[in-house]
Amino acid sequence: MSSGVRRRPGPILFLAAVLCVSGRDAGASPGPAGRCACELVAEDGAGRTLLQTVAYALDRPGILMTSLTTLERGGHGWESLRAAPDPRLGGAPSGPSFPITEVLEADPTRDRLLLRAPGLEACAQAAAPPAGGGARAAAGPAPAVGASLVGIRERDGYRPRVFGARLERWIDTGPGPGLMLVRILDGGGASTGVLLDGEDRLVGAIVPPPAGADRSLAVALPAETSGAGAAQQGDAVVPLDSLRLGQAPRDFGATPIGTLARALLLTRPDQVDQALGLLDKVASAAGEFEGLLMERGALLYRAGRAEEAIGVFARVVDARPDLHLAQYNLGVALGVAGRHAEAAEAFARAASLEPRNARTRYQLALALVAENRGGEARRECDSLDALDPALAHELRTLLGF
Repeated sequence: MSSGVRRRPGPILFLAAVLCVSGRDAGASPGPAGRCACELVAEDGAGRTLLQTVAYALDRPGILMTSLTTLERGGHGWESLRAAPDPRLGGAPSGPSFPITEVLEADPTRDRLLLRAPGLEACAQAAAPPAGGGARAAAGPAPAVGASLVGIRERDGYRPRVFGARLERWIDTGPGPGLMLVRILDGGGASTGVLLDGEDRLVGAIVPPPAGADRSLAVALPAETSGAGAAQQGDAVVPLDSLRLGQAPRDFGATPIGTLARALLLTRPDQVDQALGLLDKVASAAGEFEGLLMERGALLYRAGRAEEAIGVFARVVDARPDLHLAQYNLGVALGVAGRHAEAAEAFARAASLEPRNARTRYQLALALVAENRGGEARRECDSLDALDPALAHELRTLLGF
């Protein structure tokens, strides 16, 4: 082979969306957390506990936040709600509890329920400062991809309530608030709950997973507490009885963003068609948008349907030629389909958009070698040396340079 290349590798190509990112190891302790955590308890008329779930005290007295979906489900038969601070996250607070008297907000688009509990102290740790710039700033604090987080989930047998987590990526939801795809480091799954940053500040609310969800992942909405101040001054918007009887607004899972969240957690090969069907529902309800197409392409790629994935990623590239990830994923799908010349072109465009992206240089070199363009591939290896020496060494070993 020309230019000193001793062997020609098969296509070692993969989606950026599933690359590992740095973060806390799976066995690491999540550390102290939950100064503002509360246990929300639903009881029947005889005072028997029917439901215990996670709530979070906000930075205004007497207001806490929890999942709307958890409490609006009919069939619990609860008559009253009470909340108690649970900073040790034991699920059995020893201090006083406070009855819930009003529903201040029931927002199914965010799976958010704001409740009034007179006497509950404000928690100064409850909200992180808004992130500077970007669309996510309005939706609350925005941790960076790869950030180590701490999750608090509902009680479920002997599963620890506190778990280490890592932000895998942000999911574009079109006009919506965005979603966080989170890796659960102990693989124990999460129903509903909250996510905290390293300073114990609220950054996200975990949304309810579908049946059969990947237990190593969770989807969360970025925390948004700005409405609590207005709610505190106004009247209750949903009677407590309506919530108790399951007559509150519809389930978050039925909203377009909730449907997308469900699709993201169906990762087994036998769930691809189910996940694609959910994405179709999102498109019917909200129209197609960039993030939806990217998720569809990724699903098709993982299902081995590379040509279909190429068509989807090409649509995104046509609409957004400046989007690095779309160009990169198009190159991946083209490479797997054996269309190496087109793959090299896509990776070259991606590299021009993010010249210091080491994985893009790596993939471009592979595509060039597959096209017998060894000299150009060697130059990409040289460029990679300055960006990521370990990855460059891996590539040189693979290609025999």
